[in-house]
Amino acid sequence: MNKRENWKSRVGLILATAGNAVGLGNILRFPSKAALYGGGAFMVPYFIAFFLMGLPLMIIEWIIGKYAGKHGHGSMTGILGLFFKHASWARVLGSFGVAIPLLICMYYIYIESWTLGFAFLSLFQKMPIPMISDNPQEAVKPYVEFFRAYTNPSITAYTFLIITLAINWLILQRGIVKGIELTAKIGMPAIILFGILLGFIALSSRDWAGLEGLKFIYNLNFSGIKDPKVWIEASGQIFFTLSLGMGAIAVYASYVKKREDVVKAGLWTAGINEFIEVVIGASIAIPAAFAMFSAVAIPELAKEGTFRLGFMTMPAVLMNFPLGWLISFIWFLLLFLAALTSSLALTQPLIALFEDEMKWSHTKSVTVSMILITIGAHLSAFVPNFIDEIDFWAGCVMLLLFGLIEIIVFVWIFGINNFYNELIQNTSLKIPKAFVYVIAFVSPVFIVLITYFWVIKDFTSIILVSEPTKIFARIFLLFIILFLSIIAVKSRKIVLKDLRYLKVITK
Repeated sequence: MNKRENWKSRVGLILATAGNAVGLGNILRFPSKAALYGGGAFMVPYFIAFFLMGLPLMIIEWIIGKYAGKHGHGSMTGILGLFFKHASWARVLGSFGVAIPLLICMYYIYIESWTLGFAFLSLFQKMPIPMISDNPQEAVKPYVEFFRAYTNPSITAYTFLIITLAINWLILQRGIVKGIELTAKIGMPAIILFGILLGFIALSSRDWAGLEGLKFIYNLNFSGIKDPKVWIEASGQIFFTLSLGMGAIAVYASYVKKREDVVKAGLWTAGINEFIEVVIGASIAIPAAFAMFSAVAIPELAKEGTFRLGFMTMPAVLMNFPLGWLISFIWFLLLFLAALTSSLALTQPLIALFEDEMKWSHTKSVTVSMILITIGAHLSAFVPNFIDEIDFWAGCVMLLLFGLIEIIVFVWIFGINNFYNELIQNTSLKIPKAFVYVIAFVSPVFIVLITYFWVIKDFTSIILVSEPTKIFARIFLLFIILFLSIIAVKSRKIVLKDLRYLKVITK
């Protein structure tokens, strides 16, 4: 039986788990949504959702991950199986918690490769020459054409995809301590340092005109606060930014030492993530665009979404600065490091499944995991609509539903008293039992409302598609779920045999 690794240090654990949560959504998606939905009108529901849904679900995954790790399980297949005496149906249900991060990683790692490619193109001054214009559409046009040509995909894009896959493969092969933890110890401080530097450049540009952009995000305009869509978007951002419902937090928590204070670790994780999002993320893209194009252009730029903001608008802005190629390089390096720490976390649940449930060696587990991700990354690169379709189903529908399943199983079925006992174990924080009731009652209501307004309300128009590429993406998604379900059932015998062996030698 393979001995499970533990994090070497608490700092490494917190930085790795914070890196799990910190990604492109913090630096690109958050400022876009905040600017698009009126600043204050977005931030109020954002923080309400953070305290009533985000933190509770974060704590759930930390508590349950540690509990399952003591029993030799890290993937959701093993974790849900643990709560139902490894019944086949429970393990199959848990396999959805492995499918979600795997499917997301398949397209996320391709986008991650763009950031690495654009970083090197900026460094070697191969980006388009900036067009000086007060019209943002004209200024951005060369970068729009450049981005479309790059992601066609070009030979350059494919080369950096292979390099990105290799980097992830090598780090994961080194394991939890020498791979993921070491990367986080280097990557997270670099993310914060580069973020603060870029934030200072953006805010101070054009005689501190960028400060007006920051005020634009945090203005006290509450005119749209009654709009349900603002609440949905704000709550959805919390779900994505903290990597909830993916099982990635739980698998990291399963590698903690027996007496680790996971409540404090969870609060640190959420705190670092929020600092990078609401302070650093808010201080770069929108303020820089504000300084260059003024307030009138901001809502229009925000409507274009995260890809346009990150890969088209920001280069158009940054390349106009003195040493613009260097600033652009730092920007894309920041995005790459943020994406890298997330892609490592998204892959680990599958590795844990193979190691803990199939009892494979670490090398074999990493190799098979990366082969699957490589296949998905190639489909993301070459099949139109593949990214959007997988993102909707895995990164929206399945994510929300699995978050609800976590609350039902880990709080209601496990028992409020049992969960509370795990919550207060080995922690110096005095957490009132009322917190568990918030998790049990308020958090599910939030998730159900988001699911209804975001998905179910328009479900008919969503489900009926005729495009062959979208149908292919859905078939592929079902294939991954079926494959992991078969692994879940097949590995049941291995796990039960292992459990019987442990009972014999411990008598």
